[in-house]
Amino acid sequence: MNYLLQVENLCAGYNGKTVLRDISLSVGEGEVLAVIGQNGCGKSTLLKTIARIISDNSGDVIFEGMKINHLQPWDLKRLGITYFVQGGMVFPTMTVREHFELALKDQSKDASREIRDECFAYFPALQDQMETLGGNLSGGQRQMLSFAMLIAQQTRCWLLDEPTAGLAPEPVREAVAFLKEMKQRSRKTMVLVEHNYHVAFDLADRVAVIKEGELYNTFPQSEFQKEEFLGEYLYS
Repeated sequence: MNYLLQVENLCAGYNGKTVLRDISLSVGEGEVLAVIGQNGCGKSTLLKTIARIISDNSGDVIFEGMKINHLQPWDLKRLGITYFVQGGMVFPTMTVREHFELALKDQSKDASREIRDECFAYFPALQDQMETLGGNLSGGQRQMLSFAMLIAQQTRCWLLDEPTAGLAPEPVREAVAFLKEMKQRSRKTMVLVEHNYHVAFDLADRVAVIKEGELYNTFPQSEFQKEEFLGEYLYS
């Protein structure tokens, strides 16, 4: 497999406290890797370290064969990586229109129009909310705007931290349908941290299980679809 993203012997933490120990994993082009584990095991820390938000680490993060350990978070979009923060990519005091303007500020007028049209094709309801502040959107509307901002980034690799957290069942189903389409139609590479195991298993090609800051193992789809998977590997 042609690996787009690799993590090698990664140790990371906060303020000198180690949270992750010797994590090594790879994600192929167009593959979805779900990272699961009990609360506090280090799942979100892994994403934040890959995204360079946490820089207190050792080991290597490699994207398209290039080490990115020395980069700043704002450098990653240029390379093709977007980090989806838990809770969504919405600023409460900015209108929907301003979100698009910010996300598309580096694009040409024609490219901006095409990207915006693509976003509206997926989320037509946003067109009626252009002057609405992000803080006044419903949970489902914030989800739509957050996913539209993902599209607007025009990146190849998405680091998704709990994209369905706090959503009602219907928006969760809509989120899964959207991410599936991005996987199948656009071949987006995704590293998905998700507390909802049904969502994780529905989207993932492989699952990585983290236990107490260490990578327990990675499993192909044939294993984590078994009924006894969670009991055997996550809670044992």
